[in-house]
Amino acid sequence: MNPFALPPIIAFALLLMLSLAVIFQDARENRNRLLFALCLGMALANGASGMLHLSSNEAQAAFWNKWPYFFGVLSFIIEIEYILQISDRNERLKENLAGIPIAAHRWFIYACITSCLLVLVFTDLLIAPPTYHSPTGWEHTYGPLFIPYISFNIYLLVCPLFILYKGIKTTSNLIEKRIRKITFAAFFGFDLYGFLFGIVLPFFGLQVHSFYSIGPIYLCFLMTYGLMRMQWETINDLKNGLEEKVASRTQALKAANQRLYEAQAQISKYIDPNVTEKIFKGEFTAELSHQRKKLTLFFSDIKDFTQFTDASDPEDVARLLNEYLGEMARIVRKWGGTIPQFTGDSIYAIFGAPDTKGVREDALACLNMAMEMQQRMTLLREKWWNQGVQFPFQIRCGIHSGMANVGNYGSEGFMEYSAIGLNTNLASRLEQACEPGEIYISHATWALVKESIPCKEVGTIEVKGFHYPIQTYRVLQNEIEIDKQK
Repeated sequence: MNPFALPPIIAFALLLMLSLAVIFQDARENRNRLLFALCLGMALANGASGMLHLSSNEAQAAFWNKWPYFFGVLSFIIEIEYILQISDRNERLKENLAGIPIAAHRWFIYACITSCLLVLVFTDLLIAPPTYHSPTGWEHTYGPLFIPYISFNIYLLVCPLFILYKGIKTTSNLIEKRIRKITFAAFFGFDLYGFLFGIVLPFFGLQVHSFYSIGPIYLCFLMTYGLMRMQWETINDLKNGLEEKVASRTQALKAANQRLYEAQAQISKYIDPNVTEKIFKGEFTAELSHQRKKLTLFFSDIKDFTQFTDASDPEDVARLLNEYLGEMARIVRKWGGTIPQFTGDSIYAIFGAPDTKGVREDALACLNMAMEMQQRMTLLREKWWNQGVQFPFQIRCGIHSGMANVGNYGSEGFMEYSAIGLNTNLASRLEQACEPGEIYISHATWALVKESIPCKEVGTIEVKGFHYPIQTYRVLQNEIEIDKQK
């Protein structure tokens, strides 16, 4: 085997693998496709050069003689396109080299290359028939147009370097600047190497043109490294940017959730938390609607509270009322009740809406709440007495279980969640009929809780709005009364 054929054959194999690596990385990217074509063109040029050296006769040598230059000249077109692609094509085409727009230089180069290809294929003016030399084997011989062709090569190599130089100077993107610098170094080194091994050393009679194949390898490997590094750095930047965006969005989401939580907490001070939670979960819509449900309804007020307000300073009334309502509201929420509204010292609570634990469980929760309210009222009364308030604060509670219409009432612009109906009125009437410090319940409620909470029959009472007597029971809160009841 001719050893002078080895460098171009090795270059062919390396450049072919490099071209495949580039295209397989991302065939959709235009830069990858151009670099693939450039590496493939260089590979074919070196492969043809190797085959020329391996030719065993003149016919084979004549066949392979012009192919290296054919692929090499075609590669110049791809080089120009690739360099424009990585250097902001539209901006570079507007700039001038020696007073002439790059766009004009580009078309002039393509016209010259086309002419070279035609001369190369159809005449021997550029590349003459090969001759055999020992020990290198078959070699190119050159026609009268080869010297002008070499001169044209100098111009052809200056133009891409100028485009890259302007691309480096005009970009502020560090990744783009880096790939242009690497490509500039690749072309400058390739040009210098080609000038040295293709012109200078052969001029002094040194047979080194076979090692010219190292130049294309250097060029393509460095350009591929630049492209892949740019893509890796771009991906890394995107990754870092994505992480920053995720962190920023996460922080913004936390802040939004915090604001939402704070808003919910503030709104819950005006609207019952059970209703507020449903609204924020999207389970309630702001529309006028209602439904029939089995509820346990509760009313309470402070006996003769109007007399206390008439005889007291407004500041003292507000302070005691706020403390009282705050304590009672906490107890209502503890047992799962919903407060549609406060009216002065009166408390209205619903059990069974918007959520229910079951009709019996709702009734039991309501009675347990009422008993805890009475216990808490005893402690508040003692506390206020020690603060100098002599008024005998006592609350009355009325409870009834039955069907009611529950939902949003009011107008499209302002509404409240409440329950209305005859059974709601009955719970209110029981509260008005109740003795101070006691809890009155209807027969319907008693039937639900009688197995768990001791009650004493009060008898029937006449209440406003009802044309029949109402069977009433009193919840026993005193241990002595409970023992007697047993």
